[in-house]
Amino acid sequence: MNIRVIVPALCAISLAACSQQTNAQTSDEAHGHSHAPDGSHYMPGDVKPAMTVAATPNSPEYVQLANNVEIIESVDEAMNSGSATFTHEGYFGPLLFGEELRAYSLRLEPGMFLSEHPHPTESIIYTLGGRWVLCSEGKRKVMEAGSLFHFGSNMPTGWEAPFAEGAEILIFKKKRDGDNYESFVEGIGEMAATLDEQMKDGEPFYYHQLESDHPAIQFAKSKNPDFGSVLEASKAQK
Repeated sequence: MNIRVIVPALCAISLAACSQQTNAQTSDEAHGHSHAPDGSHYMPGDVKPAMTVAATPNSPEYVQLANNVEIIESVDEAMNSGSATFTHEGYFGPLLFGEELRAYSLRLEPGMFLSEHPHPTESIIYTLGGRWVLCSEGKRKVMEAGSLFHFGSNMPTGWEAPFAEGAEILIFKKKRDGDNYESFVEGIGEMAATLDEQMKDGEPFYYHQLESDHPAIQFAKSKNPDFGSVLEASKAQK
């Protein structure tokens, strides 16, 4: 082949290869990816070896896979690890604390009732198991395992547990400055004491504290034919 044909062809191929590489880099950068020289996503550096961090009275067991990468292999086991704190709003259990987000669990016992109240920060809430009732602006919706919902800052919501199985809930919320396992558990403990005082002052946290014609009671009866047994069980909470 004539060299005057070969040279331009090789230049065209080289330019095409450079263009493809640039486009690939641009695509990676657009998605927040960076590659090591060998093309992998692993970047050498000071990375902790993978290790299991044992549970404590304030935290569940989790896996530290790498720097700033934590894994809870079973949320269900974490909820029953002993780090959860009982309050009249349910059992609160710490899960993970990120840079800006925190995740924690909430176990609703059968018969619990919480009137609508505003929250200063928004949340995204996933139902892990069981059934419960979400209430907002006087409207009620049964939430079941697999459901997901969001509420915005300062939006009043409440929850009710009219079913015999109760419910397990996973909550994602913006992290407070300096929040960690110890401060979370301490804060929930303080909330538990406050709620206990509010209940003594007449604030209802269980169905048996409501009037028989209360909308929550009427809704519960319409959704659970065996609600009477849940109502009786709620009387065990004093």
